[in-house]
Amino acid sequence: MSRVFALSPNQADNDSMLTALAQGGAVQQVVLSTGLRVWVVAHHAEAKAALLDSRLKKDPATLSDPSHLFDGGRHPEDSYAVLGRHVLNTDGADHRRLRELLTKCLAPKAVDRRRQRITEIIETSLGTLAASAAPDLVTTFAAPVLTSVMSEVIGIEKTLLERLLTAVRTVIGGADPRSAEAREAADAQQQLILEAIDDHERFPGTDTLLKLAFRDYRPRGKLNLAEVMSMVALTVFAGTTTSTTLLAHTAALASTREDLLEAITAGPASCSAVLSEVLRRFPPTPCATWRFAAEDVEVGGVTIPRDATVLVVVAAANRDPLAYPDADRLVVPRPGNTGHLGFGHGPHFCAGAPLALTTANMALPALFARFPRLSLAVPLEELHWTTNLGDRTLSSVPIRLRPDERPA
Repeated sequence: MSRVFALSPNQADNDSMLTALAQGGAVQQVVLSTGLRVWVVAHHAEAKAALLDSRLKKDPATLSDPSHLFDGGRHPEDSYAVLGRHVLNTDGADHRRLRELLTKCLAPKAVDRRRQRITEIIETSLGTLAASAAPDLVTTFAAPVLTSVMSEVIGIEKTLLERLLTAVRTVIGGADPRSAEAREAADAQQQLILEAIDDHERFPGTDTLLKLAFRDYRPRGKLNLAEVMSMVALTVFAGTTTSTTLLAHTAALASTREDLLEAITAGPASCSAVLSEVLRRFPPTPCATWRFAAEDVEVGGVTIPRDATVLVVVAAANRDPLAYPDADRLVVPRPGNTGHLGFGHGPHFCAGAPLALTTANMALPALFARFPRLSLAVPLEELHWTTNLGDRTLSSVPIRLRPDERPA
């Protein structure tokens, strides 16, 4: 009988499930909570190989009968596969063509040019946090920082981006993509993106995603309007929610562990080591987005049949005891293998990784320099996580900025 694979809102339960998966077979067939049978890759070496295997396609059109996608129905979290045309559901030349625009905006050199502005955004958010009657690492710090940063990267006015993010989150993370709520959110998403496109020329700066798209890419036939819209929706969601969780969760962990706090405040290199280990142990994207076998594919001695749906479970691979000694513990500095699959691997490695890491590496020391006695207002183990396979997030992390404060 195939095991049921479902994430838990409780981190301890989730850890137990992922550890069991990592200690099982490298490739297993599982049943998702909706009854959909999929193949999962759960060991580190096999996961890296699968992420590099060109026979495992991102484009569902490569199925021998695309009408059988997800057993002929819709599935929670399937939007990355079935909606629009973007870097997460294309392969080969199409993928490289679409990714080029993101690289222009998100490569390390492009991120470095934004450092001064990121510093200003962080300082503004710290001031807001200090004045908050109910300080929260997600709602009054990490989310405002990341929405402000992504607003300037994409070229969307911040309040419009926040409305768009709400709509995109419903479309991508909704329990039932056929529901009236999801359909209404999809319509709202389209209208808000069109509104941003209409307004993009008035947005400051010359190197925003929208200005590059309509100045350099669309006029040369390298992107059509539908592709631009899909890429905006993807960048809004992937660039904001995962980075928000990384920043907020790392700060929460550091508030409970002196060794992490010391490493964060010791300098950029040691802060990067903390972020790397948090990404290994608690990746905000637990599973790489859907892949489909274009032919029979052998991975780890197991044959995945043609047309099978495949999930590379990076959250399990990242705690594979064959790859990481003491894999179930957060160890900084981590000896031996310090790499992880939290941002993926190969052609689909996360284009936004430089921006996410730079922002977190700047925000965390600033946060603890301003509030060195910051503590959680609730126990760490009581934080509530979403169960989205591709985007595991925290909606709230209430804190005290000083030990003598009481929860609001």
